[in-house]
Amino acid sequence: MQKRLADRPEKAQNSCYALQFVDQLEPDVWRLRITVQPGAKNDALAGIMGQRIKVMVKAPPVDGKANKSVCLFLSHLLGVKKSQVQILKGFSSRHKDVLVLQAHESAFEALLAGQD
Repeated sequence: MQKRLADRPEKAQNSCYALQFVDQLEPDVWRLRITVQPGAKNDALAGIMGQRIKVMVKAPPVDGKANKSVCLFLSHLLGVKKSQVQILKGFSSRHKDVLVLQAHESAFEALLAGQD
């Protein structure tokens, strides 16, 4: 059921479909691959690193604080509730897979506007 957006040629012109770090698992269910930098000065997106997007958060990597901060930050950026963003894989790693529920494709396009 998993379908990588970049594998859908009919939507290749759309910038969201060229992203290697976003997979649509089901309608309105997405997997976002990220690299996290905890303990940053500000919460921010720092661009693209390989096949992942880099997310910087202020929270330290202690007692799951950085994971909670990542979910909250991404929920604000994607315009969904914080309960609709969950860490799927990589709880104790900088490389994480994040499950995003009920998000529109356009939210991912807006998320990366201006990112290289």
